[in-house]
Amino acid sequence: MGYKPLPVRQLAIICACRFAEPICFTVIFPFVIFMIRDFNIADETHVGYYVGLITSAFAVAQLMTGILWGMLSDRIGRRPVILLGLLGTLTSIILFGLSRSFAWAIISRSLCGVLNGNIGVLKSMVSEITLENAPDQRARAFSLLPLMYGLGSIVGPVLGGLLSHPVKNYPTLFGRGGPLTDFLTAFPYFLPCFISGCICAVGLIFGFFYLEETLGGTCSLSKSKNRTETAPLLQSDSDEDYNTFDRSSSPTPTITDHTKKHDDDKKPSLRESLTPAVLAICLSYALFAFQAIYYDELFPIWTASEQSNGGLGYRSDEIGIALAYCGVVTLVVQLFVLPAMTKRFGLLRLYRFVLCGCVFLYFFQGFIRYLYGVPDIHGHTGTKTWVWVGLILAVTFKTLFHTTAFTSCTILTNNCAPRLDALGAINGFAQCCASGMRAFGPASCGIIWSASLGATWIPYPIRVHVSWICLAVVGSLTFYTSTRLHPQDYDLAKFIPAEDEVEEQPENEEQLNHRA
Repeated sequence: MGYKPLPVRQLAIICACRFAEPICFTVIFPFVIFMIRDFNIADETHVGYYVGLITSAFAVAQLMTGILWGMLSDRIGRRPVILLGLLGTLTSIILFGLSRSFAWAIISRSLCGVLNGNIGVLKSMVSEITLENAPDQRARAFSLLPLMYGLGSIVGPVLGGLLSHPVKNYPTLFGRGGPLTDFLTAFPYFLPCFISGCICAVGLIFGFFYLEETLGGTCSLSKSKNRTETAPLLQSDSDEDYNTFDRSSSPTPTITDHTKKHDDDKKPSLRESLTPAVLAICLSYALFAFQAIYYDELFPIWTASEQSNGGLGYRSDEIGIALAYCGVVTLVVQLFVLPAMTKRFGLLRLYRFVLCGCVFLYFFQGFIRYLYGVPDIHGHTGTKTWVWVGLILAVTFKTLFHTTAFTSCTILTNNCAPRLDALGAINGFAQCCASGMRAFGPASCGIIWSASLGATWIPYPIRVHVSWICLAVVGSLTFYTSTRLHPQDYDLAKFIPAEDEVEEQPENEEQLNHRA
């Protein structure tokens, strides 16, 4: 079967919709701790607790609604669900900027998670419009989603850091008095939220006018002009071991074959969609999501802590440089490295390799602090020269491994879907699994870090590495789950089309001879 070129126009619109959301998600990170201080609800030692609650509120809310949005997209279509999600994100971020109390902030942040299940639905759309593309092309298409998240997660914190407290920071623009000055003084965090909402509104407008529906009639398999070319993708005699649902022995699916198994217009239930292959990859995805959010929470704590506590003693600007470098590496990996590696090694093998690499990275990263004892080019010890070298190498491999693992896991999840009209529910379920871990990960990281440093009964050389050792254990468990994934379930996307996508066609002479 000849592969088609990637649908660049639709992928661009999907990217526009995806780009807006991480901006709204990350814009609060630079100023949320100052917002909590302004609420005057806790002393300095407990501020981090309330910051964690706001950070986790989004993930907890998304955990409760992710599957519902995915199943709804299987019924009413991907496009309306995505537009509703963008509208919900726009509304919630504006409300968050108007927060004057902790309760208002936590409710508006939770509202963002409740009203937005777009990432799972967007994954379904990318899967549906790339079914007839080569595996490396699909990898390139799926890599655009985390690429947009990487870009958005760079823009969001910049907006939040530069535009909060505009009256104090930019008095020549916003400190001239009048209603605008009074408003921005009363709501010092509204401006970055408003700008983020405007970017989200641009994505909503592009989606409303240009985003095409991929479920049902416009799906690439449902309306293909060359149905006979897609028949081998749907079924062939050599693909029987790949099947999750039973199929007819007929080489070309017909309305008769499918009605023997399903009623007309019947959507698969969630239980039917969650096959063993789907559950296995979702478990692996959830464990990896936990270790990723654990790492992201641990990294700033570790780099900012004193050397006596196992950290690097970095300043906030130095930490920012390291995180900005991660964004650059993400772009390079998504655009150039990942498609080439996928084409050469295959998704599942690549996924296992990077998970194995993560285990060694986590275990040895805590030892970077010992590079303070290595003399620099001038023969001086205690400088950051070699520490920077070690840190840059660590975050380079971390970004390479995490970016590759997330993208591979997304494609593998879509590849093992038993039916096209189950993609929304499956991606929604996978997102719920990840959201549950992301709600639990930050709290567990903080608890382990604090408890391990206070456990004086543990020898000091081990005590300062407990957080990294725990992360390596989780990484080992994640790698083990990947070894239980069977290649025949994930290497190729082989779907049974939805009931309303199967068209009764006159049999040609070759098909009649086959039946005879």
